[in-house]
Amino acid sequence: MLSTLILTASLALVGISSTTDGGEYEPNWESLAEHPTPEWFSDAKFGIFIHWGVYSVPAFCDTSTYSEWYQWWLDTNSHGGKVRDFHHRVYGEDFEYRQFAPLFRAELYDPAEWARVFRRSGAKYMVITSKHHDGFCLWPSDVASEVRGYPWNSVEVGPKKDLLADLFAACRAEGVRPGLYYSFMEWHNPLYSSDRSRYVNEVMIPQIQDLITRYQPEVFWPDGEWNFPDKVWRSAEILEWIYENAANPDSIVVNDRWGQGLRGQVGDYSTTEYGNLGNSSGKGMRLQRPFEECRGIGHSFAFNRAENYDIYSSRTECIQMLIDLVSKGGNLLLDIGPDDDGTIPLIMVDRLLAMGRWLDVHGESIYGTTRGPLQKLNWGRSTLKGNDLYLHIYDWPEDDRITVSGLLTGITSATLLGDRVADRNLNIDTSEYASPVISLADLHPDEHVSVIRLQLAGPPEIDESNQPDKDGIHHLLASSVQIAGGTLRLETLKDPDFPDEPNLGYWTDTGSTASWTLATAVDQQYQIEALCAVSVGATGGILEIRLGNEMVVHTFEKDTGAWNQFEWMTLGQISAKGKKSELVLQAREVGPEALVNIRRLRLTPVAQD
Repeated sequence: MLSTLILTASLALVGISSTTDGGEYEPNWESLAEHPTPEWFSDAKFGIFIHWGVYSVPAFCDTSTYSEWYQWWLDTNSHGGKVRDFHHRVYGEDFEYRQFAPLFRAELYDPAEWARVFRRSGAKYMVITSKHHDGFCLWPSDVASEVRGYPWNSVEVGPKKDLLADLFAACRAEGVRPGLYYSFMEWHNPLYSSDRSRYVNEVMIPQIQDLITRYQPEVFWPDGEWNFPDKVWRSAEILEWIYENAANPDSIVVNDRWGQGLRGQVGDYSTTEYGNLGNSSGKGMRLQRPFEECRGIGHSFAFNRAENYDIYSSRTECIQMLIDLVSKGGNLLLDIGPDDDGTIPLIMVDRLLAMGRWLDVHGESIYGTTRGPLQKLNWGRSTLKGNDLYLHIYDWPEDDRITVSGLLTGITSATLLGDRVADRNLNIDTSEYASPVISLADLHPDEHVSVIRLQLAGPPEIDESNQPDKDGIHHLLASSVQIAGGTLRLETLKDPDFPDEPNLGYWTDTGSTASWTLATAVDQQYQIEALCAVSVGATGGILEIRLGNEMVVHTFEKDTGAWNQFEWMTLGQISAKGKKSELVLQAREVGPEALVNIRRLRLTPVAQD
């Protein structure tokens, strides 16, 4: 078997090297950076991630983590032994992980039904785990079994079928572009453990070439790369081979997970995971490429039977998750974890179909749009398509009036998507206030998120400074702050009144600053109030507040009970001397633990005599 394996690998290596002469790309990152990101990907906005494999049989882990890592949690006795205790109790101490393979039968797997659900969700592409870190393959990979000495693909054991081929055909029939996840790392593979170079040459490269050639994926999504540099994986050579040899060179798109420290730096797009860019060597994310956020409907990517209803995102949360990422210029790759029998848990189907129903009405505000020009809205998000500005309203105003803070361009019309009254134009008031105010009177808000389409007179011109509301009050959120220096950063503390809203925290030094730019009235006096939290015994800190050249100080003499118990405090009064002023907060003295946690600020005009 080993001689056959080496022969296969040698042919694969010839295949890579044979295309480097005279091709469009060279196997280096400078050349590969010339590959354009296909336009379809930037326009698609919404994809489905699928984690499915042998780990779907036990489908269990601590709810803080991912169940597709079951084998690792079992080997390392992690999370207080939760997986190992479960495994020994349910399957027995002598039951090996590879014995799950025959139990992974997929007896109810209906790829056509999966594809219909994806299409009805509004997703434009999907990415399925062809092989996760446990090495089990969902296609007939002979090398997966040969290197281990036992059946380790879905054709030889378990389902006894190619789980990818029919799904790819079904997705294409429904207009959903299919893609493949592939893990570089592989637990319990004897070559990976003993000779990584041979593993790359004799297992990894042949498998990648087989997948690209056999299935012609629209997306190739490598992962598990973070422990070793790209040269160990031969990443640039592999990617050059893909670009030169894929049957669909104009449409295939690849991510940035090609080696230690490269996330956000290479590939056709960048990836974040639950808001974290991950292993980027501190370089951050390239702004000239799209990005995609992956996350689950529950927390785990693969199905985790330990997750309860409260862990799953609601319908509204899923829709807002998509809107939020699109408003920032990104895509959402929302994960589902099918059961081992091939059925998708109904709570996941419910969320996907709810997203599809919303997109049926509001899809024009998502597909083909670009990053919203209004990034500091306190009631929702924005997206843009040409001169059409879409306002996504999370919080319907009690007075049925919404201020479009910062928009300077004229508005030619305003309509509610899905309005029951056809062609109704909304009233726009620009006479009284610095920013246009849209009347929402007599409209029926969507149960999840309402969308107003503004047709602008030209490209949007935006003033990024915080604009006052109709009463001249400035409302400042911690989420829109600019932080410089020191230890100060955003954190999210559990609070039922402000779920998922971040606050300024870890304010333990006098070098940190928090700032906002405000559109102020000249010579206007403002009262400053803040939604603050100060723990018992942590009082005594002194906050310096500057507005332009004016300054006031406040001493925190009263606690709120705990760092996560917030209440409004009056911090003082200060005058604005110009039409645009920078509000800066800085600690003059820090209390025994920290200065203060701040979630919101409010500057209210003081009546002039």
